[in-house]
Amino acid sequence: MKKILVVEDDPVNLQILTDYLGANGYAMRAAVNGVEGIAAFHSEQPDLMLIDVQLPRKSGFEVCFEVKRTAAGAQMPVLLMSAVYTPKDERDRLAAPSLAAGYLTKPFDLGQLLAKVQTLIGPAA
Repeated sequence: MKKILVVEDDPVNLQILTDYLGANGYAMRAAVNGVEGIAAFHSEQPDLMLIDVQLPRKSGFEVCFEVKRTAAGAQMPVLLMSAVYTPKDERDRLAAPSLAAGYLTKPFDLGQLLAKVQTLIGPAA
């Protein structure tokens, strides 16, 4: 079973993502801030990470950068997510492909999210 780590500080978004992807067969793990996200990456060794951009303690971009600098994280797909959209976010989004496999603007369609996850890591089993 493939494992997905969601790093999201909004409890409603976290619940929706973990419930939906879990119902589609993926093993779900969660972290609620950037520091926990990095620790969970090392302990859980996920197949994919979904990371909110605006997190407490470390931004999603910082988490992504730290993960991608490791041997285990270099090839692992990361999807960044954000509901806030400012000119700085646009610059960061344009820079994201060098780090992440995609950038999702909230709210996003769960069916499209599942399709993207399946494209990146395949079916859950």
